[in-house]
Amino acid sequence: MKKILCMVLGVFMAGSLVACQNTGGSGKTETGEKENKKTKITFALWDEVQKPVFDEIIEKFEAENKDIDVELQLTPWSQYWTKLDAAMGSDNAADVFWMNTYLPKYASAGVLEPLDEYIEKDGVNMEHYVKTVADSLQYDGRQYCLPKGIDTVQVFYNKAIFEKYNVAEPAKGWTWDEMVETADQLKDKISAAGSDEYPILMELDPQPSYFNFISQTGGFVISEDKKTAGFDQAGTIKAYQDIVDLIDAGLMPGNEVLSDTKGTDLFLSQKGAMLFMGSWKVPVLDEASFGEEIGTIAMPLKEDGNQSVIGGLGYAINSKSKEKEAAWKLVKYLAGEESNKLQAEAKIDVPALLSAQQYYRTKHIDAAVIFEAARTGYPFPTSLTVADWLPSLSEISGKIFAKEITPEEGCQQIQKAMQSVLDSES
Repeated sequence: MKKILCMVLGVFMAGSLVACQNTGGSGKTETGEKENKKTKITFALWDEVQKPVFDEIIEKFEAENKDIDVELQLTPWSQYWTKLDAAMGSDNAADVFWMNTYLPKYASAGVLEPLDEYIEKDGVNMEHYVKTVADSLQYDGRQYCLPKGIDTVQVFYNKAIFEKYNVAEPAKGWTWDEMVETADQLKDKISAAGSDEYPILMELDPQPSYFNFISQTGGFVISEDKKTAGFDQAGTIKAYQDIVDLIDAGLMPGNEVLSDTKGTDLFLSQKGAMLFMGSWKVPVLDEASFGEEIGTIAMPLKEDGNQSVIGGLGYAINSKSKEKEAAWKLVKYLAGEESNKLQAEAKIDVPALLSAQQYYRTKHIDAAVIFEAARTGYPFPTSLTVADWLPSLSEISGKIFAKEITPEEGCQQIQKAMQSVLDSES
């Protein structure tokens, strides 16, 4: 029996040796070809609404790049930046991730991979993207993201309300004074009818409202060199005063209403004639029961124009990624034609890629105003410490609109708080 076992074992070992010789002992098949081993990378985002579309995008990318396996990681906005900071500290962050106006903080810390060499190597033409967005994704003269989409601000209005009260709809080239006059007419007729619609609605957050008006009245949020806050400027104070004047005149609800019910929700309930709102709400408005009655127009002209603050995300690469070439392939694909087409058709974003904007089609809302605003707008104000000064800016602004302090008092407080943070950067 022992001899038989020895013979069997010997045959088995011999067979194993032959198998090892055939594979070279290093993962090769009998034909000497290396086994297909996929490169695994991770991609982080924060929007659950967009995730199903990106699942499809990743599936198409993997079909075209069979040697790359992408794991999509969804983290809610409320946890995204905390998780990213912790992951960066432990060298465990995703290979590719969404980045926004916080870019200076991360680029200056060296945790974002500069993309200039990749862009030059593959001949990516940055002029094919909305310039304001592409430029906003740079830091210290280097490109750190490829653009995803654009956010602009414009006015949406309910045609049925204007018709109901026999008031002329806004006309192209209208001014702020003409808007106030129109709102006054609406207010008087709404009151006479014993109804409760608001002539004007806003969401009193930086981008949908006051950041736009600050530039339009000759003020500024932060200087071009990112060293000086602009809340001591007459134009900046006037921007706040103009909003407070609308509230005082009863032309729009105050902060006590808008802090409980968003302006967009009131508009969707047909409780408002005009809504200052960003392009990111177009899909919701387009699907409204009265969508065919919603008109779109550029913001009214003020002293220095009607340009929109433009926001937009970008795709960044972790500078400590061990698979940068695969990460770059993914970023280039995400910012490319096919990916943008899928996002535009699903209306989850307005493409920053100019050639893909043709795919952003709506049933009722005129998207041409969005593209027009993108050509003349300016980037969301930011700096290295935007995450430190923006919350206090928003908090004090809320007190202004709640009538707890005057616009001048509030701007003085913002100036002091913001300048203190900016001074700490140097």
